[in-house]
Amino acid sequence: MWRNPNDPARNKQYVVVVNSMSWPNAASGKQDGTRTVWQLQELNNNEEIFPLAQLKHCPDALPCAWGVLLASRNVTRYTYEQGGVTLDLGLNVDVHRRQQDRRRNFHTSIAVPADVPALSYQRVLQETVSLPYGKVYRVDMDYGITYQLCAQRVDADGKPVDKCDIPYI
Repeated sequence: MWRNPNDPARNKQYVVVVNSMSWPNAASGKQDGTRTVWQLQELNNNEEIFPLAQLKHCPDALPCAWGVLLASRNVTRYTYEQGGVTLDLGLNVDVHRRQQDRRRNFHTSIAVPADVPALSYQRVLQETVSLPYGKVYRVDMDYGITYQLCAQRVDADGKPVDKCDIPYI
């Protein structure tokens, strides 16, 4: 007996969520970032902390300003829907002069020198997101920061049923 009639397990499938946090590389200007894939069940109350990154913004006729990006994603609830999933997404993006990432057995920090202009930006997003399978949900933010999320069904052989057009970085 299935708890939810829209659960892909009825068809010997499971759901993964592809997500990506990207930004322009401060040195090269090329796109940089991270892309991960999680089984949907693993996302429930799971926080993902993205790696610290340096950002640069050079307005016309002004010196370039630098900042350090600290970002995290959290999913607190999900449900299977007809043709996709719905999840409660929390996204926290913080850009400032200095950031620290403290985790068990891991500590890192990045700082912009005091004599360099610094960026300051925050974005907190808490919303319920409906994700049709294979469709990318995108959040564009200041300084070229982008978050992308997509739900994808996978068959019993581990082959994707849907395509999530989120590039590898």
